[in-house]
Amino acid sequence: MYEYNERTNNNSNYYPLKIDKKFIDALTEFIELVESELDIMLSRSASLQFLSYCKIIDYIISQKLAKNIVIRLLCPHEEDSDKIIKQLIPFVGHRSIKLSLPKASANSLLFIRDKQDICSFSIDIHNKQEYDESNRDNHKDSNTIFSVNDWFYSENDSIVINAVYFFDTIWEETENHGKTIKEKMHSELLFDIISHDIGNYHQIIQSNLDFITSLLKRSNIHDTNSLSQNIERIFSFLTIAENTLTKSQSLVDNIRRLERLYAQKDLKLILKNLPDAINNAYTIVENTLSDNNPQGKRIRFSMNVVEGRHNHTDINIIAEDLLEEIFINLFSNSVKYTDSSEVRIDTLIREYSIGETKYWMITVADYGKGIPDSMKKELFERFYSKAKGSGLGLSIIKMLVERYKGKIWVGDRIYEDYTHGTTFGMIFPAA
Repeated sequence: MYEYNERTNNNSNYYPLKIDKKFIDALTEFIELVESELDIMLSRSASLQFLSYCKIIDYIISQKLAKNIVIRLLCPHEEDSDKIIKQLIPFVGHRSIKLSLPKASANSLLFIRDKQDICSFSIDIHNKQEYDESNRDNHKDSNTIFSVNDWFYSENDSIVINAVYFFDTIWEETENHGKTIKEKMHSELLFDIISHDIGNYHQIIQSNLDFITSLLKRSNIHDTNSLSQNIERIFSFLTIAENTLTKSQSLVDNIRRLERLYAQKDLKLILKNLPDAINNAYTIVENTLSDNNPQGKRIRFSMNVVEGRHNHTDINIIAEDLLEEIFINLFSNSVKYTDSSEVRIDTLIREYSIGETKYWMITVADYGKGIPDSMKKELFERFYSKAKGSGLGLSIIKMLVERYKGKIWVGDRIYEDYTHGTTFGMIFPAA
């Protein structure tokens, strides 16, 4: 049995105190020799925490970055392991599973290397009170003791084949289940938008038209004074109806875009220049603003490459023409949520590396109303929730960023003060 000892400090951070070197060396060597694919299945979230405490998670990520191997992880996604899962998601394919195991059973871990050999072991967890009864002098400062049991390695064909079949079957079933859930949520969202959001827009239009009809019926069309008294109210109702119709049409357009993205499975991606896409998006938003700008807003736009050593023609990613939609939506939101007549938008591009992989990082900062922290967490999740259709623009952005193998996040332009504007950040693999 190999023992792993961990404790907490005042900030509840975990620090490994000791662990059998023989066990860690054997596991890291197994991972180090992966050539193309590593499959991992964990029965409980505690197993994931154990790997994190032992720094095995960091080692797996380093092997991914060094060799670009394919890593698939099957494990329960529970609240206490959420932070570790988020750390792994950019590097590891993950499927959540829920195994029906007795509460007393050990936490099992299975590693399959290149579909050629396997290693597995289990861990037991003892709390301080239980373990100190027999180890009172040896573990005075520990809160939890992990014990590693039943270490097993095999390259036997029948054992490996059965393990691979078992893993692949569960992976495929969870993937199909995920697709079914996704389709269901997609259908529910469309139904909710059509029945609720568009219905509300139509109700507003109808109400304003009814007000106008009522005013005209009460007025004497042959009496100029009577009409002139109501003309301002009539124009007000017509303006509300027109603006609502514009919002309704914008929502329909967004639904069409989302459906096109959702239905398109075979991507035809090409080399796209980021500065060109950003400038084209700015031109489109500026032209739209000049055609319809009752508030007299004007955009003050800047785009810079940090450290400026890169030729703009070399700042490329693999994408398609829809790349511009990301920045059109972001710039349009900046215009919409800036109250002042001057809409300032600052865009920065910089080189960013994770291991040996090169990325382009883009930040788009505005000086508008900002986004409260309570809204940031679920800002990009509205496409798969029953939120209002007005949030579909950000759903389009998220889908497109992920479509091009990128990541997106949102923060405050001034740290921890959302009232001074918002910054959206993205990274894309460089081409």
